[in-house]
Amino acid sequence: MENPTYKQAYKIFTGLHYSVLPIDLDQNGIKILPLYESEANVVYVTPSHQYPLGIVMPIKRRMELLQWADKDPDRYIIEDDHDSEFRYKGKPIPALQGIDSSGKVIYLGTFSRAVAPAIRVGYMVLPKRLLELYKKNLYYYSSTVSRVDQNIITHFITDGYFERHLNKMRKIYKSKHDLLVQCLKIFREKVIIEGENGGLHLVLNFNSKVSENEIIETAGKKGIKLYGLSEHYIKNRIPFLHPQFC
Repeated sequence: MENPTYKQAYKIFTGLHYSVLPIDLDQNGIKILPLYESEANVVYVTPSHQYPLGIVMPIKRRMELLQWADKDPDRYIIEDDHDSEFRYKGKPIPALQGIDSSGKVIYLGTFSRAVAPAIRVGYMVLPKRLLELYKKNLYYYSSTVSRVDQNIITHFITDGYFERHLNKMRKIYKSKHDLLVQCLKIFREKVIIEGENGGLHLVLNFNSKVSENEIIETAGKKGIKLYGLSEHYIKNRIPFLHPQFC
């Protein structure tokens, strides 16, 4: 897993007794060399807008990741594409799943951010090989989402409403994003803004001796909810409980 990472996913993997190997990031996303040096056969990434740092993985690094997966028939990439719809600068970069020609990417997405959190609808696109295994071994799983809601979303997409909705929301979120960035300029050189090219959050690095907790508490007193970056790091490597890695 990327480190820092989406901790809910980390908790799910460790809760299922899989060992997790945290891998550091550089300016292009997850580092590739540590993957080759490990025994990992599955990697979890958020390439469109890395959570929480906001890094957009360039096409070269994406191809390197796919090349790593191609080295072994049992290697896979879990691509969590949680807010790729909201990109404000530069040309869109294809999802890993879209440029995968070998069936190596498990693509995860959700409508919670693009439409509304209340509908609680997510989706998974499996490679053909895994889809066959899923149908054979996990056929007894059923969706908890109402068929009515599924049907509504289907028509929302196929009739073109979803695309128009995204275009509208992208403009709204960009205006809010730009306003927030403009307001943060009052700090001048005291703060560095990262991950501002897309998504629904920003990362702020304060050039001061004030601690993360002090900043969070001060903002809280003014009614502003902040989340510390430190809580997203996998601080300790856990013992190897399972022959597979994530």
